[in-house]
Amino acid sequence: MHRVLLRENRLGRNQEHFWVLGLNNANKLLYLELIGLGRQNRVTVNPPDVFRTAVHRLALRIVFVHNHPSGELNPSAGDKSVTDHLLKAGELMGIEVLNHLIITEQGGYLSFKSAGILEELRHSQTWQIIPTHQNEAQQLLRQ
Repeated sequence: MHRVLLRENRLGRNQEHFWVLGLNNANKLLYLELIGLGRQNRVTVNPPDVFRTAVHRLALRIVFVHNHPSGELNPSAGDKSVTDHLLKAGELMGIEVLNHLIITEQGGYLSFKSAGILEELRHSQTWQIIPTHQNEAQQLLRQ
């Protein structure tokens, strides 16, 4: 991913990029897609954009990668929040989020999985899938 980032022109590397790598059940790479290109300190991504190609290409697992132009590897609160949101959306869709990596132009990286952040987010209550009873849903539809 560092080589992909370094292919950007110098000015483009001053913006945050957010990529999704889609994998099959044998962890073979199916695709690499740039989902968002943002500012120097943030990039906006939404679940439909992240999972659209995964659904189309039948990816069962995905990995997120984004860069920090500042060179700082610590994830921001926003980084954790978007990862939590996407993790829960993936669970709902049956697409496993394997990791989220933060990379820098200098070659450093942080793995959410290795740092224990991914597991922490799996148990987070911030974004939740709340099942409803089928009878309640049917009653609401009738009203």
